[in-house]
Amino acid sequence: MEHLTVTQHGDEIWIEAKARSFLHKQIRITVGTLLRVAEGAWTPDDVSQALEAKNRIAAGQTAPSEGLCLMDVGYP
Repeated sequence: MEHLTVTQHGDEIWIEAKARSFLHKQIRITVGTLLRVAEGAWTPDDVSQALEAKNRIAAGQTAPSEGLCLMDVGYP
């Protein structure tokens, strides 16, 4: 992943990600992991440990697809 931003727009949280390609459910897993931090269940260090583990089981739950949408696809 080349770029990831999280911003709040009123009652909505926008997560924008940019990459050359994505793995199956990668964004939903990322959102689920960040949600754990937002809820106070995890610290940023917990996220670092999950990434270093290189094991899907170490990450947060997969977020539901409701509310997630693909906004743009760009080609060189």
